Amino acid sequence: MEYGFLDESGDVGHAEGSSCNLIIVVVVTDNPTRLRKVVAKTRKGLNKRRKDIPEFKAFKTDVRIIKRLLKHAAQTECEIVALIANRKVMGDLDDPEILYRQLCASAVRRCLERHPQLSLCVDKRYTNPHLREKQNTAILKEISSLQEAILVIEHAESESESVLQVADAVAWALFQKHERGDESFYRLVKDKIVIEELWKTK
Repeated sequence: MEYGFLDESGDVGHAEGSSCNLIIVVVVTDNPTRLRKVVAKTRKGLNKRRKDIPEFKAFKTDVRIIKRLLKHAAQTECEIVALIANRKVMGDLDDPEILYRQLCASAVRRCLERHPQLSLCVDKRYTNPHLREKQNTAILKEISSLQEAILVIEHAESESESVLQVADAVAWALFQKHERGDESFYRLVKDKIVIEELWKTK
């Protein structure tokens, strides 16, 4: 059994200032404890104020801390699966959350094609149980043709499951590359990326 931790960077909105790209990342490992230690190592040596931060959210955390976290992650046995959707070439959707759900489903399928047994932890984007169920349904529909696949899905807060903070930092690093043209953070984890796919609608 492998363990996957899914998070995203970017948004699905169409307001001024919305991102061009939506990026889904799944960090896969056979031992989540190793990745939890990545966050613990990142905290070690920080001053008390920073050490007491409940969670490291890449978009609002000092970039030096995120760089440190990414370096520790790169030294850990894991794989990174990333799907990138450029929303500007897709047009508007009646329900913009459909893109998020489809991208998640495709990313999970890529993981299961590599590892047929997967316990998936998804960052709890939705507080509404109905929306979480719609996300689960989209994933299960996407993988229905993988006859040997075994998938367990749970939704968790990144404050309580620290590996989601690693996934968040990795997604942010890919966002800096694809949205900002800054590859400096991406290069720190590049060797761990097994799939980096520009996603297209079916």
